[in-house]
This record gives sequence, C-alpha cells and structure tokens, in this order.
Amino acid sequence: MKHNVMRYSMIVLMFGLVTLAAGRAYGQAQGQWIEVQSDSWGFARGETARISIILQRLANPELPPINARIQLLDTEGRVILQSDEIRVEPGQIRFWDAPRNMIPAAGDPVTGRLQLRTRIVVTTSATDFDTESLMPTIEIIDGITGRTLHNAGKRFLIFTCDVNRCGTK
Repeated sequence: MKHNVMRYSMIVLMFGLVTLAAGRAYGQAQGQWIEVQSDSWGFARGETARISIILQRLANPELPPINARIQLLDTEGRVILQSDEIRVEPGQIRFWDAPRNMIPAAGDPVTGRLQLRTRIVVTTSATDFDTESLMPTIEIIDGITGRTLHNAGKRFLIFTCDVNRCGTK
C-alpha cells in the first residue's frame, strides 16, 4: 500500500513539474523581444553617458510594462558594460548612467576616447507590441560641469526578434 502511494505521488509530482516547465516556456514564447541599436558615438574621459528609454503612453494607453537591459558595445560588437534589468511602465522614463571611468577599455592612447554603440534589449509580454512607443535617447554629460555636451534621440534602429536572434545570446 505504501509503495503504491509513493509511486502515485511521484507520478503526480513529475506531471506537475512538466506542466510547470511547459507553461513557463509557453509564457515566454507569447511575449516579444525587441532590440534597439544606436549609431556609433564617441565617449571621452570625464564624461558620463545617460541612456534613457521612454515608453510612450500616447501610442497605446493599454501598453504593458517592458523590461530593458542597456548595453554598451565596443567596435567589435562585444558588450563592455551593461545595466541591470530596468522595468519601464507606460508613460515613464527610466535611465542608466555609465561614467567613462567605469569602462575598463583603454580607448585612444592620448584622450582615452572610445567609439561605442548602444544596444537596448527589451522584453514585453505583449505579442503585438508597437515598437513606435519606444523612445530611446543618449545624452553625454560633462563630469565636471554637469552640462549636456551631446544629445541624440530617434537615431536608433529597432528590431523585433526572439531570444535566439537577439544579441544577448
């Protein structure tokens, strides 16, 4: 009797684990992965890059929140610095500051200047997410004065992809 109870308990447990794993995989497949890439930009010692992402509410008031990870890429396309995951609700602006001094790459021997690109990997639960609602910007801030030296907005390429085609894998 004990043997049968144990056996049936194990079967139920295994069935539950398989169902849970399948449900998670289905849930991830239902969302959308979006990759946002900037043009190349220069970055010198003493500067801070502020990369922002805005989720416009006006495009669709029913938008679900997104999760974004901001990455800085070197000239070879390798990630040299990245943010933690950032959650952005509709109508919100979220940003990540990356001081040049935090980047271990040497850059130009005289100025320390680096040539970089920004990639933002966005995940959303919506299957029909309107990429026009994403508004990324890059602002270069002087570390001494706090003044904006350069501001670039709307110079990004936006791709809809899946986890196997985005640059994070």
